[in-house]
Amino acid sequence: MNMPENDQSLSRVLSAWRMAPRRNPRFRTAVWTRIGSAARPASWPGFVRAHAAVLAGALALALVAGALVGREEAQARVAAERAAIADAYVQSLDARTLRMP
Repeated sequence: MNMPENDQSLSRVLSAWRMAPRRNPRFRTAVWTRIGSAARPASWPGFVRAHAAVLAGALALALVAGALVGREEAQARVAAERAAIADAYVQSLDARTLRMP
């Protein structure tokens, strides 16, 4: 593949280009300060702010799971009470236990 003339001149310009950044005398201090602040344990409010979406999702999931389990438990309890009431009613109608006036 032949390179066009523009690519060769661009290549020469890029190879000759040098960048000389300004020196920052406090660069190392700033880096070590950031490293030190990352090593400190986060406070509870800081943790919540950093992980708000995950905590909100976990809370919503817990609420939904609790509601579903509570609903099933309530339905089971109602069914058991209904059966007990029906048994008591049928037993109260038993001809052997009926009292004649």
